[in-house]
Amino acid sequence: MTPLKFPILLLAAAISSTPLAEGIQPAEPKTPQVAGSSFYQDKERGWFWYEEPPPEKEPEELKPPVVPPAPPPAVTEIMVPPAPELPPTGTVAWIREMLPKMRDAAMDSPTEENVSAYFWANRIMMDKAELFSRRTVDVIRNDPLLDEDMRYPASNAASDALATAAGKQKETLLKQIAGSSALMFFYSGNDCILCEQALAAVSALEFRYGFTVMPVSMDGAPLPGGKYPNTQYDTGLAEQLGIVTSPALALVVPPSDVKIVSFSTVSMETATTRILIAANEAGLISDQEYNATSRLNTMGLIDATKLADAPQDATKDPRKFVNRMREEARRAFQKNNGGGQ
Repeated sequence: MTPLKFPILLLAAAISSTPLAEGIQPAEPKTPQVAGSSFYQDKERGWFWYEEPPPEKEPEELKPPVVPPAPPPAVTEIMVPPAPELPPTGTVAWIREMLPKMRDAAMDSPTEENVSAYFWANRIMMDKAELFSRRTVDVIRNDPLLDEDMRYPASNAASDALATAAGKQKETLLKQIAGSSALMFFYSGNDCILCEQALAAVSALEFRYGFTVMPVSMDGAPLPGGKYPNTQYDTGLAEQLGIVTSPALALVVPPSDVKIVSFSTVSMETATTRILIAANEAGLISDQEYNATSRLNTMGLIDATKLADAPQDATKDPRKFVNRMREEARRAFQKNNGGGQ
């Protein structure tokens, strides 16, 4: 190639590399993406030319879930219990239930029908009581173990006779007891008004029945007036017997038994009755001797603790119940009157 043509070729190549055609746009240089788009490519838009930014979407308001309304409560039918059946008309159970109601109805509304109905119901009650009373006389008359006249006669003459016999037995036993025991009299020598009253009863027991009196001073002072100079002083016996105040009276049974008669002052009649009970407990007199001092115990008393084998529901088998009760009553009568056990 000649030297002249070389510059011409270079010039042609340079011209061909320059875009001369109008429809061909030069390639734009690549730029980094900012926030998803090129700032430089989009520089004619936006805040530089007062272009309003797209409105921000307001967050959707969360509506509470729709709760379906609760179903109305089911209407439950109230069951009214049926009225209890009344007992058969004319029975005691019927009278017990209906008579007060009929009386109230007659008083609230005193019509002829209400008042008449009440008195007819009352008539039923009185007639049943009369029939029961008549039958009671017949039953007791034919059963000596049910006849209370044998235990406590209703006639004045018979009652006085039994009372006299019981009184004589009581006097005899008290003299007998006085010969084998003594009375221990607990007192306070200072400021004890009740002790002075009790001293009179103790002196009467000593004089009438011959009891030996053993005075015990609880405060270390002698009896006023120098009565019973053989006074002893309490060394703990009162506490052992449960005596917390004075006066008190006890029955001393040799060799070492002591039975409380009274924790306070009592009458002469009460004192003698309690002495008999204490003597019976101590074995100084027998049950038969003790029962003879009361006009009520001639027939004996039924011990209910021995009826465990008797029918529990006596209405189911009344004959069996009656036979068992007669057996126990006969045993009590024989025991109290010197028979077999």
